Amino acid sequence: MPLPDILFETDRVICRPFEVKDFDDLLTLQSDKQVYQYVGDGQPLRPDQVTLWINRSRDNIEKNGFGTGAIVRKSDDQLIGWAGFVWPEDAEVEIIYGLSPNEWGNGLGAEIAQGLVDAARNRCKIWPLHATVDPENSRSINLLKKVGFELFAKTKDEDGLDTDIYQLKSS
Repeated sequence: MPLPDILFETDRVICRPFEVKDFDDLLTLQSDKQVYQYVGDGQPLRPDQVTLWINRSRDNIEKNGFGTGAIVRKSDDQLIGWAGFVWPEDAEVEIIYGLSPNEWGNGLGAEIAQGLVDAARNRCKIWPLHATVDPENSRSINLLKKVGFELFAKTKDEDGLDTDIYQLKSS
């Protein structure tokens, strides 16, 4: 399956497959402690991990028709985040997202999350749709609730850290 030009689009941003040219911007974003505070074990990705992520994300989109991509502003084509879908082993498909702190507080997170929900329902036909969240990450929890997710389960992640699983309510 060839890579699409756009994974989803909102009023202000486009989510497209990662490109090699995204490496520097993505590494900068992945190195930001504010951005990575609640992602995985909280440790930023190393350069080799960013390269692997770009390649795996492109491979997943090609193989499955969905994956994770670059969030770029329409106004200037600047990479400001990432968003998409992952399929953890022995689990349901999850949405993931991360956004530059410079973009926080203006409703863009909810716009991106709604774009993911719409893509899951209409283009990718993903159901059920989950999101895993650190219980301390109130911004992300509020964002998920705003676009129709509700708490589904409480568990531990692969690092033994508390994790809440949210599921999109059926429409």
